[in-house]
Amino acid sequence: MTVINRPSTLIIGILTVVWSHILLADNNTNPNAEFQTTIQLTNALGGWKQTGIFLTTNDMVDVSAIGSWDADGLILAPRHVIWYRIGGDGAAQNIPSDDFQLRSAGTGELELAIRPPGFYWFDDAGTFPGEMLASPPMPVGFDVTLTTQASLETDATDNDPEFREKQQHQHIDVPPKNFDYLRILGQSNVWSAQTIEGHYVVTGDPKNDSGIIKLAVDIELTDTIQFAFDWNYVNLPAAGPETLIPGHDYLSVALEFDNGQDLTWMWSKYLPKGTHFRCPLPWWDERETHYVLESGQQNLGMWQSHKRDVLADYSESISGEAPKRIVGIWLIANNIFAKQPALARFKELSISDNGITLFEY
Repeated sequence: MTVINRPSTLIIGILTVVWSHILLADNNTNPNAEFQTTIQLTNALGGWKQTGIFLTTNDMVDVSAIGSWDADGLILAPRHVIWYRIGGDGAAQNIPSDDFQLRSAGTGELELAIRPPGFYWFDDAGTFPGEMLASPPMPVGFDVTLTTQASLETDATDNDPEFREKQQHQHIDVPPKNFDYLRILGQSNVWSAQTIEGHYVVTGDPKNDSGIIKLAVDIELTDTIQFAFDWNYVNLPAAGPETLIPGHDYLSVALEFDNGQDLTWMWSKYLPKGTHFRCPLPWWDERETHYVLESGQQNLGMWQSHKRDVLADYSESISGEAPKRIVGIWLIANNIFAKQPALARFKELSISDNGITLFEY
């Protein structure tokens, strides 16, 4: 790995170059030498910021981020908004926790960026629109300390301390088998799974965090398709009606369709059974619909079984032409808004048609 320095003034430049030469000499003579620097992210609309650290494949960097951002009353931690990439055309990835060990998947300079809440990019490199970069600065305060390590000769499986801690408990899968975090939102430490009394149980346990995981399927949607699942809600995190943004903390299970819509079934703390509503969050309000199956706080901590007629629920809650296919199963968890305890478990997910099982998990 190489340290790149950009002098901003003559004096600072001379000192930086001298220090850079010392570091480079040390790295050349000692392959296990470490280098540490702290990058300040002060503008939420500043786009990608180069760190001066050049990485090659399998180089390791310890990332430790501190600070917070009060975004109109929503307090955001570093893991909620900080992303990284290796080189200008590298794939953008979020930091899944504030203390995180990064393994380089390519060669290039490590870059950091803040992605504001409600803004998504749809190319791998995380391209910001020009009008955003030209906007007046939006002050924030994050410090990201980067500590480089020696390259690894063998594969590193999991590069997050919290992730590794969960993996040390025997037979816990993080994330659950065959599920991946939804790329536009990024990874987190919300979802895990393990076999309990012969059942593969998926647990959503966000701690001031959010995460959506998806299992891809491809199943024709007929008027007799049914979606079955068991759930056990322990804590409902909403601080108000889930129809409002400040109250939109919840856990749920969803189906994604080939028309870009998703329908998610949930237990609501405040809304009556049978309520269905569009997601109140920008962008999601065009794509996601919620359907309340249970309400209130009675029977929390108990397993319940549900079987839903998918097309009937879709037609009742979402207008327009019905989709043709089911393309994904989602599990959703969020408690970023009120940051109250949230915990739910899911098992025995299946899709059937006229009694014939087409999918089971």
